[in-house]
Amino acid sequence: MSDGKVIAVAHRGASAYAPENTVAAFDEAVRLHAKAVEFDIQLSADGAIVVIHDETLQRTTNGRGRVKDYQLFDLLRLDAGSWLHPRFAGTRIPTLDEALLAIGPHALPVLELKAPIPGALLLQHLQRYDLLDDCLVISFRPQWLLEVRKHTPKIPLGLLSDRFTHDLPARAKALDADVLLLSTEALSPESAHAANAEGLELWCYTANDIGLVAACASLGTTGIITDKPDLIRSREDK
Repeated sequence: MSDGKVIAVAHRGASAYAPENTVAAFDEAVRLHAKAVEFDIQLSADGAIVVIHDETLQRTTNGRGRVKDYQLFDLLRLDAGSWLHPRFAGTRIPTLDEALLAIGPHALPVLELKAPIPGALLLQHLQRYDLLDDCLVISFRPQWLLEVRKHTPKIPLGLLSDRFTHDLPARAKALDADVLLLSTEALSPESAHAANAEGLELWCYTANDIGLVAACASLGTTGIITDKPDLIRSREDK
């Protein structure tokens, strides 16, 4: 993952500046020199992998209802940008391929599973762009990560959690995970020490002011997930 420096992980792209989970947000993250870009994936009704956070459409598009009830063609017709600003009108929900093409050559793609994705299908997309080793697949659901792991021992995995428990690092290692990702509220010297003791890299989410970024970095996190990746660029480039 990282080389010991604190890296900016753009949350759903540079989502403070462009509509979350869109190519516009990914392009902005790359422009701001984010070293990794996190985005959310789930399945359409016809089994295509699409990039969107919520189970339902209404918060970030002009559609209504559940993502999984829509065919890919109908999802691609929705406006996923006007909710943030009129200049983003017509911005679409990306497919996984579009996200990987936008991010993969420039930054580490960090794929958060928002639904159970067939491992073979996910690996097929990653292998198409030679990203099997150069990505990170993360989830709050250990069983979803296990579905991916059973198809390959190579792909880097990360376990997300919004709270710290003493057995959490060991559970991450049981998944053969590389990274433990904790909410900023769950970070502490204790949780950082426990992650390090298991040989896990420690990332945190979501830090959007410079004071919180500094606090996370002081605890030994090497990846900070943020809507504003430009907060971290000067720190990591020193």
